[in-house]
Amino acid sequence: MNKLKNNVKNPAFLTAAGILLSFAGGYLFSGSDVAGAASFADISLAGALELPFAAVSVTGAVIHGMLSDSVGKCIVKLAAMSFIVIAKLFSGTKGTALSNAIITGISVMLSGTAISVLIGEMPEKLLFYALYALLSGLAAGCGSYLLLSAEKDSVPKFKGSSGSCYAVIYILYIASFYSIKVPAVNIGFIIGTALTLFGAFFYGSTGGLVCGALTAFGAFLTSPELGFSSAVLIAAGLFTGFVKKGGIFMRSVIFAASCWGLTVLTGSAKYGADVTLSILCGVSIFIVTAPYFPDKWKVSEYNSSEVAGQRKARIDFLSDVIDAVRADAGRISSALRSAEKINGIPERKTVCEKCARNTVCKRFDSEISAGLVPEKCVKKRELAAEYEQMLRERTVSNLMKLRFAHERSQLNEQLKLTGDILRNIPINRDVRYSSAVSSKIMSVLVSHGIKPLRTDAFYTASNRLAAEIYFDISQIPPAGSRIRDLVSDELRLHLIEGTAVASSREIRLSLYQKPEYTFKVCSASVCAEGEDVSGDSNAAFTDSTGVCYIVLSDGMGTGKSAAVDSHMVVGLFKRLVCGGMDCVSAVKMANSVMLNKSQDESFATLDALCLDPDRCSVTSVKSGAAATLIRHGDSVMKISSANFPIGISETAEISVAEHRLEAGDMLIMFSDGISENEYMFIKELLLSDNDINDIVSETALKASSFVQTTHNDDVTVIGVKIMNYQ
Repeated sequence: MNKLKNNVKNPAFLTAAGILLSFAGGYLFSGSDVAGAASFADISLAGALELPFAAVSVTGAVIHGMLSDSVGKCIVKLAAMSFIVIAKLFSGTKGTALSNAIITGISVMLSGTAISVLIGEMPEKLLFYALYALLSGLAAGCGSYLLLSAEKDSVPKFKGSSGSCYAVIYILYIASFYSIKVPAVNIGFIIGTALTLFGAFFYGSTGGLVCGALTAFGAFLTSPELGFSSAVLIAAGLFTGFVKKGGIFMRSVIFAASCWGLTVLTGSAKYGADVTLSILCGVSIFIVTAPYFPDKWKVSEYNSSEVAGQRKARIDFLSDVIDAVRADAGRISSALRSAEKINGIPERKTVCEKCARNTVCKRFDSEISAGLVPEKCVKKRELAAEYEQMLRERTVSNLMKLRFAHERSQLNEQLKLTGDILRNIPINRDVRYSSAVSSKIMSVLVSHGIKPLRTDAFYTASNRLAAEIYFDISQIPPAGSRIRDLVSDELRLHLIEGTAVASSREIRLSLYQKPEYTFKVCSASVCAEGEDVSGDSNAAFTDSTGVCYIVLSDGMGTGKSAAVDSHMVVGLFKRLVCGGMDCVSAVKMANSVMLNKSQDESFATLDALCLDPDRCSVTSVKSGAAATLIRHGDSVMKISSANFPIGISETAEISVAEHRLEAGDMLIMFSDGISENEYMFIKELLLSDNDINDIVSETALKASSFVQTTHNDDVTVIGVKIMNYQ
């Protein structure tokens, strides 16, 4: 099985399979009929395929005509297919769905008109060929649209334009198969039965109903008798789709029994080929092939109650992460508040200490009011003024305490409210959950003594498998590498361990299938002169699907105080993003925490890169951060923003930019310790050197040489290189 999977991904194997299928399609459909006329399935096949495969399909049609001595009968179709190949040859491009449809329609019209002129059938045949050309062009356009979509999306989409195209192609080719004469059975009935059972088993009652109805309609185009016989598939597919229990064999028996019972009741067995034998053949094909049906295509679970529960669990986990952040912010705020000297206003005794009667006069008591100052005091006026000043300072201090207490309480309520809102709204994620894979992961872990709370497996928009495994916060989960190895062996996939993240109640470990691209990340830091701790903080991590995040924060000033702020910003951003929050919302949440964490003014920049390993794109999110340089091909671009850092303004100022990249591109991000005078030097390094480690080290070491002032700041440089995953 693994060898087969590897062969399917081999370009040579795919080309050979494409040639074989193109030839078979041209050969088989050349002699088929639809609605009493010659089928245009072979014409639309040639119109939809690329030039080499279109030529092969024409070859198959010609050979069929020669072997069956029907070249003269099919001369219009053969001529039209030849015109299509010639047009594709001269166009020299791959073509779009619309262009392929136009080429096919014009080719059929030219062929029909030319043949009609030669045999003297003008103009009575012209209207027929116009309709024939329109239908052929429509089918070719639909087929081309689906083939082009398959190159971008490896999972079929049955909604919107794609769904309509699938319906057209399904009806055309199932009708053509119905018209192919084979002793004892009907090929169309066999294929329609197998596909209807596939739809009912993997896509529920809707899939069974739609496939059965399309099959019956295609059969009616061939003959009313066959259509009436095939109508039993509609009811059988609908009924089987409602059956949720039982495996492949059990539901196949239910489907076959339903078809047989309806066939007997309606008397359909007397029409055409042996209906019962055809149904049994179709069911047998399903039983043999269903175990190998790609799990990633089973999108019927997308709207199931089980998937709704999985999506709700993700929302609950994110809300729990916010609760944990709220609790951490409260603890940090309390610790900082205890260190503040709000009540530590020194007692003002300056007047008394300088008084000449200091030794004989009663010392000023801070608890008495200004009205109780002794009448004989020689500095009564100065003493009263000093006391009033002290009272004003205490009043202002108390007001500040109340204000910050209110703001802390307000922040706490905002975070709590955010968590409550998240629990009651759905997260719109383009993922397809798989209960089968989730059950496999749970089973293999339990069999090895690992008992998670739950497992959620799903396929991303790029068709990669990802899994999230949840444990109770009180339970120490086993090493992520062990879980990765167990699951990888069970699923026979190369899985990568993602970043673990904890909420207030759970710990989540994640695994994901290797993406197309990967990222090499390296960094270098230099502390400010006289400091042993850098005020910059950075982190590189991946979420549960393999999206890579690189975040850099520069705290205000240098040393430990700056490190506290930058470390807090990076930690908040990482926790919220890994919990499921988008980058912009995570920055806004971090800004609220930093703004209200203490009375002392503190802020930090935030520079984050979100690297998509499937689309090979980067999204830059900046808040008061320095520029980022990107080498794309032979050019270097600069991403900069002019906004405030985190923790200054109540409304976070965020700059977002997105760029498409490719393998070999490099990115350099750095803190404010890098002067703009060094940008040209970094640009030269990027254009002349492919070693990202050397570029980062050289940039950090030469930073002080480009600073023209005496200001000394921490320096952090992070480099990223995009590479194809091996």
